[in-house]
Amino acid sequence: MRLPPFRPISALLTCLWLVLAAGLCLSPALSAESQPIAASAATSQTLDELLSVQRQVQAALDKALSATVGIRVGPAQGSGVIVSKDGYVLTAGHVISKPGQAATFILSDGTTVRGKTLGIYTTLDAGLMKITDEGTWPAAEQGESADLKPGAWCIAAGHPLGYQDERPPVVRVGRVLRVLNGQLHTDCPLVAGDSGGPLFDLDGRVIGINSRIGSSTDMNYHVPVGVFRDAWDRLVRGDCWEDHLPRKESRGVTEALGRLTREVAQCVVRVECRGKSVALGTVVGTAGWILTKASELNGPPVCRLADGRRFDAQVVGVDEKFDLAMLKIDADGLQEISWNSAATPTVGQWVAAPGPGAASPLGLGVVSVPQRLIPGERGVLGVGLGRAGPGARVVRVLSDTPAEKAGLLENDVITHLDGCPVEDQEALIGALQERRPGDPVRLTIRRGVDELEILTVLGKVDNAAARKREMQNRSDVGVSRRHDDFPVVLQHDMVLKPNECGGPLVDLAGGVVGINIARGGRTETYTVPSHVLVPLIDDLKSGRFLPTGAEAIARSEAKREREVWVTSNETNAEPGQRLPDPRRGGGERRQ
Repeated sequence: MRLPPFRPISALLTCLWLVLAAGLCLSPALSAESQPIAASAATSQTLDELLSVQRQVQAALDKALSATVGIRVGPAQGSGVIVSKDGYVLTAGHVISKPGQAATFILSDGTTVRGKTLGIYTTLDAGLMKITDEGTWPAAEQGESADLKPGAWCIAAGHPLGYQDERPPVVRVGRVLRVLNGQLHTDCPLVAGDSGGPLFDLDGRVIGINSRIGSSTDMNYHVPVGVFRDAWDRLVRGDCWEDHLPRKESRGVTEALGRLTREVAQCVVRVECRGKSVALGTVVGTAGWILTKASELNGPPVCRLADGRRFDAQVVGVDEKFDLAMLKIDADGLQEISWNSAATPTVGQWVAAPGPGAASPLGLGVVSVPQRLIPGERGVLGVGLGRAGPGARVVRVLSDTPAEKAGLLENDVITHLDGCPVEDQEALIGALQERRPGDPVRLTIRRGVDELEILTVLGKVDNAAARKREMQNRSDVGVSRRHDDFPVVLQHDMVLKPNECGGPLVDLAGGVVGINIARGGRTETYTVPSHVLVPLIDDLKSGRFLPTGAEAIARSEAKREREVWVTSNETNAEPGQRLPDPRRGGGERRQ
């Protein structure tokens, strides 16, 4: 994946984890045109050759490093290289983000100068910048990337993890491993902050720009300098463009889908809370009935119809199992959705998501698996439990968990959970497994002869596998606030943003087969099927399933605060793992 621009210390661990842990799944497969290193004299590793390389590297460094710069664009940091005396700077496109921004360059001697961002060729991650302060700047010569062969020695430079005072540009030496279409692959180890830094040949000429990495330290990818040379005029003009690649959502496909979904799109509304778009809604009744995603309603809802009209909305029904909320607006004569609940879509079947009145759909995908249950994440207390007669005895308190923070100690006996008696450790585990991360719990404990009450908030499983899964799923568009614990859903591979859930899903016949209810992960979006939705609609309209508007909002806010508490207290402990069942030879159970 691309090296993220380095951000201040608060984001350091997140960026580093994203680069090092996620890269394995996101690194590209090597093309058939890649050129493996040949076993020849050109790639021999004799001592004489190493000494020769050493002399060439040291001879090239003075001029090469003087042209290497640190870059700051807003809070982001990266690297770059000056390639002209009037101050043009090559960097990675994702460091720039967009043209026309103010930037700061940090020269190799620590001097700072002002500049601006110019053009971006996003497909190949090439970006250009310009120093705007007056002066003549140390510039590196551009080499030739087209003639590079595997085995060629190279020098990578940059500011790993961002510019540091008193540290000059950092040098790494390696070889070109493969020459791919539009990129070079080397074993010069890179990390966040190196983005945009130069790759030099042994003569100190720029042959590439650091772009992204994989999970292994020998998986480092660079934009060939020839890409910049070929696109120079557009980069200087400040253009921002990408290649028109043959994606599944090509122009012809989206135009055809737009015609197919045009009528359904008139039944889609945008739902806003506190001035921000939080979800989509689907018109399910001509008299102003709109179905949307309940957990995103963090304030009084406002519905913006496909024709642009805005209406304050009232929550009149909530179905917590499927995270649905029925809204009512003061409007009549709306176009109502027409359901197709006769057949459940099958794996491999195309589906699309219309936007509010949009000429083309929000996305295209296929049903990924048969309809299924999505289990909920379970709350974790962070203790090992053993027998205690009535109650559950604490035999271990895991570090940095809700249990430790609440003051639970070994040999405490938990006698009640939220006022209900605890028969034994199995009963307590079963009760806690019904709770979710962020849920508050009240424990009554016996400590010696004393009886105490302890309040805490359940956490989540936190181990290497869980952190990796969380980071992978939250990359790119992220996941919905509520993205699990659904009795049954359709799962498809369409990439929808969390605030694009709540709208309808259609098949290639134009039939509405469900409502998109959650972005579940990097590869999946969940839909409540039509055959499940239709029987719920009248009940939701009836008002029998209504937490009052004030109560619903208060509950949402309270849950949000608990989630913030849990997130701010995440740790490296591994609660939630079950140890051997004490009924099968002793031991403890964790919860």
